[in-house]
Amino acid sequence: MPSRRRSSATPRYTPLPRSSSDSFSRDSPSSSRSNSNSEEEEFKDKPLPLLPRRRRASLLLRKCRRCCRPLYVGMFLFVLLAWQIIFNGSYSDGSAPKYEINKEEKVFIAANIIDGDLIRGAWGRSLLELVERIGKDRVYVSIYGGPPDALKDLEQMLECETRIVSEESDPINLQSVARTQLPTGESRIKRITFLAEVRNKVLEPLRDGSAWKSMGGKGVVDKIGLGKKGGFEKVLFINDVFFDAEGATRLLWGTNLDKDGKAGGYKAVCAADFVTSWKYYDTFATRDAEGYSIGIPLFPWFSAEGDAISRNDVLAGRDAVRVKSCWGGMVAFDGWYFQPGNPLESESISASQHKESTNASGKGKGKKVDGVGIPELPLRFRSEAEPFWDSSECCLIHADIMSLPTTESEVDTYDTGIYMNPYVRTAYSSSAFAYIGTAKRFERVFSPLQRILNYFASMPRFNYRRAEKEGQIVHDKLWISVHSNMTEQQSIEAANNHDTGLGDEDNTWQSGGIEKRATLGHQKEKSTGQMKGIT
Repeated sequence: MPSRRRSSATPRYTPLPRSSSDSFSRDSPSSSRSNSNSEEEEFKDKPLPLLPRRRRASLLLRKCRRCCRPLYVGMFLFVLLAWQIIFNGSYSDGSAPKYEINKEEKVFIAANIIDGDLIRGAWGRSLLELVERIGKDRVYVSIYGGPPDALKDLEQMLECETRIVSEESDPINLQSVARTQLPTGESRIKRITFLAEVRNKVLEPLRDGSAWKSMGGKGVVDKIGLGKKGGFEKVLFINDVFFDAEGATRLLWGTNLDKDGKAGGYKAVCAADFVTSWKYYDTFATRDAEGYSIGIPLFPWFSAEGDAISRNDVLAGRDAVRVKSCWGGMVAFDGWYFQPGNPLESESISASQHKESTNASGKGKGKKVDGVGIPELPLRFRSEAEPFWDSSECCLIHADIMSLPTTESEVDTYDTGIYMNPYVRTAYSSSAFAYIGTAKRFERVFSPLQRILNYFASMPRFNYRRAEKEGQIVHDKLWISVHSNMTEQQSIEAANNHDTGLGDEDNTWQSGGIEKRATLGHQKEKSTGQMKGIT
């Protein structure tokens, strides 16, 4: 029998024409090509059909997924970081303005340090190099701290005039330090009060004139053509930090430079200190040009509150960032504030030039202007008199400097003469100090992140005293202790009349005694430096 071929298992179908013209297009290739071309042209001219909203969203999401593939994101971030490191670093050594060490000025270096390893190690080496850079015949080094053996080793290596004293051999006289009485009746010395005395201790050779005499000098600083010539033009405080000699000399003579590289002068200028290579440390003593505390301690450190003067100065890369106070582990002062016989003690400058100032004298009282005292000169470090309100001694010294009269015309209301120089940085560990240069390369990328974090962290913190001015009548709380032999009203009257022996005109709190304001809060009106009464 003849075999039958079985048809293929898969049936074949002729596709249906999409239009009537398709049935004719198969007859000739030329007609097929012409028809396809005409179809393409026809569809090109027609707009795409409107898609449902849900479908359009799906298409957009699909496109975003394609664009945001991890590889592309990684490449973008790499290019951004490379551009930042190469072209957009902040405060790099290459962009630092050039300066010259003034060979005619003398420097008083003051240091409080108790770390023997630092004294024998990096800190001591940097100090020796700094003395060599400035010139051993133009430097006086005063150190108060310990341990004694490490201080003796350092003293033998220093070739300049020195006064190096250990706390063990010459401790602070605690009987003369102001105390605060607690609600329990105990009296304690506040930490800031003690630290202020420690800083004053290291300034003793400057105040009594022994430092200047040991260098063969006579007279005092001639700041504005008054008084006798001589003295130390600069005072440099150095904490127990890692620093370098080049940074210290830049702080002294490389701050607030003009276009020609000449120093414009300053009242005080601070370094910027870091607990890690990228995290700012000194939040307690730093206040921006408008009196706000700093934000999240990432670059540019300051918040955008108010006019954001200090923040914008940092972002602009200024070598003199305008602030109201700072410390930064190392700070340089105009030396005449801490030496006797300065121009403000001359009768040629009237105290009436200064209408608003705070009595911040260490002992005795300052000159009176409309019932408000001027800080007694030479200045001393101090603490806040109130038991439940602390201010850093490093912050208060700047407040006292700003409260002094000045003969200079101040065009910029935000320029107090107190600056931070971010080109100069210190750290509290060798590893942090070693990587500061690397952190400078990419820290600028933190700026938008820091601003966002400030918002969510509610930084800076609210401070109801920020806008207070000297001599202004303000509402405040008076804290008192109700003693067993006094009624509450008697305690209020005693505190209001300064029967505590603190803050009155003839017996300032800094000269000793016990501070007895403590427990009960009462609203009262006060003028800075003088109480006005209970409200």
